[in-house]
Amino acid sequence: MIERIPDAAIEALQYYVYRLVDPRDAATFYVGKGVGQRALQHARAALETAEIVDRLDRIREILRAGLEVEIVIHRHGLDEATAFAVEAAVIDAFPKLTNLVAGHHSQFSAAPLNELLDRYAAPPANITVAAILIKIEREWRPGLSADQLYERTRRYWRCRPMARKPPPTHAMAIARGIIREVYRVDRWVSYSDWPSDRDLSRSAADNEIWSGGARVGFEGTICPHLSTLRGNSVRHLVTGSAQNPITYVNC
Repeated sequence: MIERIPDAAIEALQYYVYRLVDPRDAATFYVGKGVGQRALQHARAALETAEIVDRLDRIREILRAGLEVEIVIHRHGLDEATAFAVEAAVIDAFPKLTNLVAGHHSQFSAAPLNELLDRYAAPPANITVAAILIKIEREWRPGLSADQLYERTRRYWRCRPMARKPPPTHAMAIARGIIREVYRVDRWVSYSDWPSDRDLSRSAADNEIWSGGARVGFEGTICPHLSTLRGNSVRHLVTGSAQNPITYVNC
């Protein structure tokens, strides 16, 4: 196993995108972006920690079989912004990865043409109620059931909706700039840790380490009289940091 990337090679590689390959079936199981020793850190973490993550579990299986993970440098000599874009494109090309998230700028990732047309040609939403818009980018995909969409929208957020004046009466699931569902908020709930009834199909909920502090969620139901908002765009309403999942409208 390669213990260290020499300094001269680090200088030449600059930012790079790499793949971890299982030698047992030649399958790429992880794609990452890094600089310096980053590509070697996964095998080290698998050996030195007991963290239970699909990526590390697979590496441990490979090592127990007396084999080594193959590290492929997919592209190198990149600046950081280009590395982010290449990483996202390579993640799209390998559908059965152990990556927990889709990669940087996942809004530009592979999608059916009809989904892209819906996304970019959707009419702007005219929201007249007090609403909290909740972006679920990492947790959304076409084909989610109604229950899955509700669970992935409704809780584990760092926000204070009840402090708004007025507080939001409705919550909207947002993905790729489009309203996916509208819910009437019946009540707000605080969480200090993952609850026992959490949705285990959520990658973030099942794998993210709780970092302290209360998080907020809501309980409610689908709002039929605002169903015409589904499929409308909120790009004109979402402002501020692209990483902030919460936007308030009319409150």
